[in-house]
Amino acid sequence: MDVLSNLANELSAKFLSFAKKHFNASMFVKLGLVLGGATIAAVCQGVELAHANHEFSSWSIAGFAGAVLVAIGGVFVAMTETDIATTLDVARRAIDEARLRERRMERFNADRAVLRKELDRGLELYNSMDVMRGSIEQSLDIPDVAAAKIIQTCLAAARNSLLVALDFSIEETWTICVYMAEASGESDKINLRCIAHARKIECEIEEARLWQEGVGVAGVCYSMGNEIIIPDMAAPELGTVFHLAANNRPYDIERYRSMASIPICIGSSKTPWGVVVVTTDLPGHFTIEPADGVSTSEPVRAIAAMAALAVRAAAGPARR
Repeated sequence: MDVLSNLANELSAKFLSFAKKHFNASMFVKLGLVLGGATIAAVCQGVELAHANHEFSSWSIAGFAGAVLVAIGGVFVAMTETDIATTLDVARRAIDEARLRERRMERFNADRAVLRKELDRGLELYNSMDVMRGSIEQSLDIPDVAAAKIIQTCLAAARNSLLVALDFSIEETWTICVYMAEASGESDKINLRCIAHARKIECEIEEARLWQEGVGVAGVCYSMGNEIIIPDMAAPELGTVFHLAANNRPYDIERYRSMASIPICIGSSKTPWGVVVVTTDLPGHFTIEPADGVSTSEPVRAIAAMAALAVRAAAGPARR
């Protein structure tokens, strides 16, 4: 943009220089040649006639008067004539300024639309947490309710708000799953079992895959105790880190392209109770790069926090 602006200013300067030279040459022709020549010719003709007649006749005086009028008219034209180049340059700058303001207005309108969208997402994130908190509070009046039941109720109640907060479009295929860690009966490894979910493509919760600690996004998140954000599962730099030959399904690469997994931590325990995994088929939906507005991974953290609260509520003194 700066290069184009400099070129425009340079071109304008050259145009003004040329126009001024043309204007000066035009004034010289009008005053020096046309007006001066006409005046000299009229005076000479009048003197010649007067010399030939040995007197100044009325016609000679009229000729001199005409020459004077021509001179006065020429001077008036010269004084009132303006340099059109300056006017054109002012018009060009005015048009450039109008275009600049138009671009600024377009950017403002675009930024306002983004701001409005992010504001709506932030409000829906707050609303989803309020709804989930309300579900957890109501569960306190229900005896012997399991944490899985409370969490599933939270997801169902806050589903619409969560979809907006997560910025899922109507075309996306998405999943929201909460996994609980439990001991494996066959080894000393911990398994992660899905206890609550919400999905674009519905299925029975029993059909959800079991993940062993250290395996898959959910298993690695649990074993590390840290959140994992994957912009694109098909990215070459990931290699075979999350390649799941034994637990793969044919549609995985199409449905699960971008993921966010957050551990569910209870109190000061360093071992997660479970993990929350949210997926989408849109590459780049979740990202580790800073972004304006509400991060798409923020609602996943909110679900993990509410799940931890539900677990505490289910195991609280009122249940004993």
